[in-house]
Amino acid sequence: MNYRPAQLQAAVFLTAIDFSSKLNIANMVRAHAQNLLDVDPLILPLPPDVPPQFPHIVIKNETNGWAFQMASGRFDLVLDLSAQQVQSTLSEVSAKLDAIALSIWSGLASQFGARANRLASVISVSSEVENAPEVVRQRYLNSRYGAGAHQSQVHLLHQIETEGYNLNRWVRLITMPADQKFPSRLLMEVDINTQAERPIDVTETTVSNFFQLANRQTMDACEYYLVG
Repeated sequence: MNYRPAQLQAAVFLTAIDFSSKLNIANMVRAHAQNLLDVDPLILPLPPDVPPQFPHIVIKNETNGWAFQMASGRFDLVLDLSAQQVQSTLSEVSAKLDAIALSIWSGLASQFGARANRLASVISVSSEVENAPEVVRQRYLNSRYGAGAHQSQVHLLHQIETEGYNLNRWVRLITMPADQKFPSRLLMEVDINTQAERPIDVTETTVSNFFQLANRQTMDACEYYLVG
């Protein structure tokens, strides 16, 4: 099966950040995003006791699919490739996303005292197939049962230690039946994150090394589940 990237997300889990000027943070993010987030930021005037995952800053470019959001406990950089007309390879777009996420992290650490202890990469790829539920049933499930399924999902979690990182690695196979807009598709989401119970010291080096490792793990999953 041929596949192409659908959506990529890089996340950094924060333990400290100077949130006294959210507009300055937003302007720094836009400056480090290589003109990809040149839209007006949404700054939410939230009370200090909101949950740490609730975003205070949202910058979303509907035209090119790039988006950034930041809470007191994390920031996320997302690329939704459905908004782009030109098809790029997974290695191309992942390298670009990782470079921008690293640049934003460097700016947050140096200018706003940001500290973090976890990292995450979530990459989704899409493969067009004639009957996605049947492909999953025959390749990965008991082929004697479940014929005619409208939709199916397979989730696998591995907890691994590799290259100095303790990782949770979720691989999710999700079948999407055909509709008026899309043909039948098999989506694969590879969600790799450092384990919460084993916090790390997030630096520029650990960010760079983690995203390179996550990309290699994602490519391995693509080769194993979607090729052949």
